[in-house]
Amino acid sequence: MITILLADDQSIILDGLDALLCNDPELKVVGRAANGREAVERAKELGPDVVLMDISMPVMDGIEASRLLRKSSPNTRVLVLSMYDHPDTVREIVECGASGYVLKNASKEELSVALRMVASGARYLGKEVRSTLEKDDRFRDRAGTIGHNVLSKREREVVQLICMEFNTQEIAEKLFISVQTVDTHRKNIMHKLAVKNAAGVVKYAMERGWC
Repeated sequence: MITILLADDQSIILDGLDALLCNDPELKVVGRAANGREAVERAKELGPDVVLMDISMPVMDGIEASRLLRKSSPNTRVLVLSMYDHPDTVREIVECGASGYVLKNASKEELSVALRMVASGARYLGKEVRSTLEKDDRFRDRAGTIGHNVLSKREREVVQLICMEFNTQEIAEKLFISVQTVDTHRKNIMHKLAVKNAAGVVKYAMERGWC
């Protein structure tokens, strides 16, 4: 029996997954969480084999939750179930400790295989996810670029506030940092993401489900 904790901020998704998985006698849903922080807390309490988790959630996203779960619940594996297949998102979530990544349009059969593989200690990337990564790697090779640059936690906070249309002064006040520091973060963010302006930052963030 593989025990599973579901983590998603949409109750209709949780209900659908619960109904889908309950038909498999080898899978058992033992709990739910509506955000990343709750997923970490519930995993400590329940000790599931797998946390089936979305990325874009309030309070704490799936990336940060995966990082914390690796430390607080090392025997629990994370399988990400997301609608986003941006290559950098996949790489970042794997680097943060997730054992698998499948898209929300995956079939019941693929999800079942992914859960079993992740629970056994193996890594699983969905078919469409693997295809996206392979195409991205070929592009990077042709372009002569080097790997992706992951934003720091503070830089991602700045990005999220940019998405909310806060200006530099407002971001500084919100994060209790100086205007000069915000400007530095903005420059670093645009350099890392290879974009020229705030519109490019917002587009990139939307593709990753950050806003």
